[in-house]
Amino acid sequence: MKRFWNVFSLVLLVTLLLTSSTMAANEVIIGSPADARTLFAMKFIDLATHDPISNIYDPLITRDRDTMEYIGHLAKGWEVLDDLTWEFYLHEGIKFHNGAPFNAEAVKFTIDYINDPENEMAYRGRYSPIHTVEIIDDYTVRFHTSEPMPILLDRLTSCYILEPGYVREVGEEYASLNPIGTGPYKFTRWAQGQEIVMERFEDYWLGTPEVERVVFRPIPEFSTRVAALLVGEIHVIRDVPGHMVDRVNSGRRTEVRGIPSSRVNYIALVNFQEGPLQSKEVRQAFNYAVNVPELIEFVLDGSGTQMAGCLSVLNPDHDPSLEPYPFDPEKAVQLIRDAGYEPSELKLTLDSPDGRYPQDREVAMAIADQLGEIGIDVSVRVNEWGTHLDRIINRNTGEMFLLGWGPAFNAQGTIESLMSTERTYSGFGLPWLDEMIADAVGLVDPDEMREAWDEIQQIVYDEAPWIFLWQQHDLWGVNVDLDWTPRADERVLGFEMRWND
Repeated sequence: MKRFWNVFSLVLLVTLLLTSSTMAANEVIIGSPADARTLFAMKFIDLATHDPISNIYDPLITRDRDTMEYIGHLAKGWEVLDDLTWEFYLHEGIKFHNGAPFNAEAVKFTIDYINDPENEMAYRGRYSPIHTVEIIDDYTVRFHTSEPMPILLDRLTSCYILEPGYVREVGEEYASLNPIGTGPYKFTRWAQGQEIVMERFEDYWLGTPEVERVVFRPIPEFSTRVAALLVGEIHVIRDVPGHMVDRVNSGRRTEVRGIPSSRVNYIALVNFQEGPLQSKEVRQAFNYAVNVPELIEFVLDGSGTQMAGCLSVLNPDHDPSLEPYPFDPEKAVQLIRDAGYEPSELKLTLDSPDGRYPQDREVAMAIADQLGEIGIDVSVRVNEWGTHLDRIINRNTGEMFLLGWGPAFNAQGTIESLMSTERTYSGFGLPWLDEMIADAVGLVDPDEMREAWDEIQQIVYDEAPWIFLWQQHDLWGVNVDLDWTPRADERVLGFEMRWND
């Protein structure tokens, strides 16, 4: 293994030397686990897509990088007029990259575009309760919702504003490859599968970014990303594998910077297909059969915290009364038999990405082995990230699939998105649970909301729609000369970066 690393590092170093003459002196290159699927904002829910988009476009609302409290961005303020009406006051003088003005029309156009079913926007479910956006004047908009929407500010942190005239003129297909936003970086070039390049927007409304150029370079393999970081070919990577932390920290110009994460990793147990996973007892059995602490220790090298239910302990809505499922293979076998099956009768497929989450392929293989210990036959199908998402969206995965979700700062953002039957990335649904979730979503009284989401968390725990795995630990590999601190909401913003002299 050491010889492999030496040879591979040498190859990367030669590549770096050959390409260094073309690299900008003041640029940051970010190694991504996958290429973006589009550069049209709100089209796909996918972190590899979101990262470059969040540098090209701006949202109405963002979060304070230290406290994660809501703060205005394109909107300088807001007011709740009643349970169904919100008013937002916009900054004046902001320009899109093509010189068009940002104003209330752009906000209305963006929300209307998302909510038009013909546009097939993956984010539509997040904004569908907004039935009307009323323009009060050029810099004031009023949102009218069909039901109380206490989560609206959270939703607006990922609502990136489109330029109406540009989208109407060139259409979504062209704009997805040549985006225009108000963000700190202007799109320059996208060589698909190779890199996305953007240059700083000199007239950015919050000031000219210090880093001149930001590049997102897809490198699907963990070890390749780490090697590229070590030789200086790239400057930032997310999800350093636990067993590579010491290697990164001992690098000449690299270090690991960690931050607690509310992102959760899980194995979805799909109940949309006829078969054993429609049984609650079988799903519970899978949770007893998988030794999560062992996986965290030996596969993740300790870089994870076992989940009790579907929310991480860092999620403010997490119910602290829940305890993780204990490892109990004998109970797992008995539950399977209680459901009318023998473990040896279960032959299932587990879909996994490769290189998207920490040790994802290795995690899937280890879970298959653990389930095999009680006689269950699990075949692991490893997918490229885009293929993996397509399988989930189109519901043609195997009976199980590995996925992560986050960052998550409230119960609704996770439970509604992943437990509601019709949602894009859901592998589970029950009609009566859909009704309970819909009722909880409309509550505005804090005590009633807490009670409702606690009850739903208990039901989700009992129904076991997932093998509940762990809250992810965010480990970033960073060039030591880069002045940048990772954020709890996982955003990688070039505007917050600068090189130390």
